[in-house]
Amino acid sequence: MKNVVVLCALVLTWLSGCVFEERSRGDFERHNLSLLEVSRRDSSVLVFEAKAGAAYPENSATAEAKRMSWLQSWLDRQGFCPDGYEITSRSKIEFGEVNFHDMDLRYELQCVDAPIEEPAEE
Repeated sequence: MKNVVVLCALVLTWLSGCVFEERSRGDFERHNLSLLEVSRRDSSVLVFEAKAGAAYPENSATAEAKRMSWLQSWLDRQGFCPDGYEITSRSKIEFGEVNFHDMDLRYELQCVDAPIEEPAEE
């Protein structure tokens, strides 16, 4: 019985380590392959930039879903857009454009305002 308890404890420790490692790897990718900042031209616009390459091709639906998960994670971490957002543009960053972080794609987005609740009728 004692061996079963020890084995269960080891399995649980291993599983929690796997979950932490997966989360850490995801955060590492998000941090190294994307960024989010407030536009320097218009403070109501957020700029999300991301890498595209062999692992995350520019026109892959799977890669785009991953980039959107990075975007949501950035928004959550920075406390932006609690009521959602709208992407207003998506473009490839061309040679010669300002690109301090050597990213490939640039998205501009704006936060959605919270819906106005109508007073309840009595």
